[in-house]
Amino acid sequence: MNTKMLGLLYPIIAIISVAVMVIWGMLGDAWGISWIAVFIGGCLMAILSIVIAGLKKNGKK
Repeated sequence: MNTKMLGLLYPIIAIISVAVMVIWGMLGDAWGISWIAVFIGGCLMAILSIVIAGLKKNGKK
């Protein structure tokens, strides 16, 4: 996977992560677990960021 494709993919993944976080937040609010949903969404976004940063570093070598 080249860096141009990763550059395009990152904003899409970020938008999807935020959307998932918002949806989980709304569902979680109905069930009284919204803070768990936001926490999981935040963790997913952090993991994705680390993975993408790692892929970019490997791609440059």
